[in-house]
Amino acid sequence: MSIGKAVIRPLKDSLDGVPVHVRQLAEMFRKHGRKQDRNTSEVQNLDATDVTHPLKDGWKPDGWTPNDVVGAGKGDRPNPSDYLDDDYIRTHLDQFQNGGTHFYRTGSLEGYGPGNNMAADGSNTTYIFPTDKLDELMQQVDSPEDLGEALGLGRDFFAGGDVQVRDFAPHELDGLRMPSGNEGGTDADKWIPGGYLPSGIPEAVIDIPDYAKGTNNGIYNPGEWPGSPRPFSL
Repeated sequence: MSIGKAVIRPLKDSLDGVPVHVRQLAEMFRKHGRKQDRNTSEVQNLDATDVTHPLKDGWKPDGWTPNDVVGAGKGDRPNPSDYLDDDYIRTHLDQFQNGGTHFYRTGSLEGYGPGNNMAADGSNTTYIFPTDKLDELMQQVDSPEDLGEALGLGRDFFAGGDVQVRDFAPHELDGLRMPSGNEGGTDADKWIPGGYLPSGIPEAVIDIPDYAKGTNNGIYNPGEWPGSPRPFSL
């Protein structure tokens, strides 16, 4: 069973008759889900009908459409507050009240630190998933390959054991906000507005202090980095 049938198609069907902005977003989820082409038979409770349900009321009816936002291109996409209601944004970010988590490749983390300053404005940020929801997902998937696919990282992301998990406590979620799609580390071909991955996993962005550096910056100061490491295991 493909992710399009198991997860994305119910989402699209459930949005028939809702505003065009939401149906456009559902179509984006469907297309991106089809590209992922993975078996989801072992993944439980990923009910994609919940993914964009709040957007029925949360997407502003006039102005930007999902296609417009994506089509503006990385670096020129609008602030999410331009097309999402404040209540939707607040509800989405409330999912991170117990902290956030990011997976790093060891070489990247040690070389650059926990942030990614490749954005056009030079900001030092990182994407995070809600720690509690991520932990639930890790109990549901059958393999590291399935986890990598569900998180949009690719099936081989966890291969080789060179991955580190870093949990950011609630007080370390500086600048917690909806992703705009302009951040460093954004996959320009897969990013979708609204704060969710095609598999239904919430995501957000936080600021990383500029002093949190790695060896490629000439400074290696992990003791000053925000977040706490933990072993990766399924």
